[in-house]
Amino acid sequence: MNEKSYLGRFFEGLFFILIILVILQTYAEELFAFMNYRVDWRKILLLAGFGFDLVFTVEFIVRLGRARARGGAGTYLVREFGFVDLLSSIPLLLFVSGPLVYTTYFSGSVGFFAPLGALSFLKALKAIRAVRILRFLRTLKLFGKTKARYNMTSRYVARVLVIVISVMILALIGFSFVDSGNVIQSRALEAEKIVENYIRGEDSPRFDLIMSGTDSVLFVEQGAQVLYASIDIEQFDSHFLSDDFFTSSLGGYEITFSTKDRTKLQAFINLLVYSMIVAVIVAVATLFRRFFNRHVSSSVGVMLKGFKSETYSTPVRVRKQASDLEIYDLAEQYNKKWLPVKRRIVEIKRSKM
Repeated sequence: MNEKSYLGRFFEGLFFILIILVILQTYAEELFAFMNYRVDWRKILLLAGFGFDLVFTVEFIVRLGRARARGGAGTYLVREFGFVDLLSSIPLLLFVSGPLVYTTYFSGSVGFFAPLGALSFLKALKAIRAVRILRFLRTLKLFGKTKARYNMTSRYVARVLVIVISVMILALIGFSFVDSGNVIQSRALEAEKIVENYIRGEDSPRFDLIMSGTDSVLFVEQGAQVLYASIDIEQFDSHFLSDDFFTSSLGGYEITFSTKDRTKLQAFINLLVYSMIVAVIVAVATLFRRFFNRHVSSSVGVMLKGFKSETYSTPVRVRKQASDLEIYDLAEQYNKKWLPVKRRIVEIKRSKM
């Protein structure tokens, strides 16, 4: 499909809208987790995220296939930001939205996704939440394709953003590697050790006594009998997703622990990082764009027009506060050497007419 055709422009516009929607969905998903919204809303956002990742994966495969057919797969992946399409589609589908939807609606455990989670930051579902930040890379393509006065500015702004945001993303993912992705730990891990030691030292443990004052333990079950419950089953079903708790078998008991504290902390950190990325995108897209337009693109535009048009003899404005830039050295040569020669050539042509 030709991207300059009517249908091609339609799909480009459609995917730009989807990119904005997926950013809003990412924000909402973290905000709802932080605010402990009902599971119904969070499940809707999970499905929406899965749908977005599936659509963008199909889009990447189609674009890559078209590029290969033209013999330009490498050009698409590098020069046309195809690697952005790759990183913000397949990894998210396989390692984030896919496992989350599977564990939420089907098994309640990682299941057959386990082999895909060999990397340390993918072993725990909470750790791989950070990978959702890859979705923000999609916005960077907007700056390389938006209509602007100077095409060069848009492309350089997009490249600067790719570098800056990629470094931030790599730093965040690298942070998840530390201590096997368990830097941010839930109080439930400590509670698990305490309960395990208590069970070992007691023949008939009184769970209602040891659990007093803690919200990390949700249920203690033995067979079909519930020995302890800090919340009722209706409240549990309405506020806990599959990655908000875990169950351990300790001394013949099945004990369910809450990791809500880790969910909220991780969501808060992700919201901060997302906000930082948006701030960087806005800052670069405005401040750097303005700088590049003023000192590079506008100067080049004046010189280019001067070379193309006989009647255009406007000198390049050399800004004193930035006169040490090489672009203004070129502009000085254009003003002092080319324009006088051009005026003389025009005078000679007119005298011969």
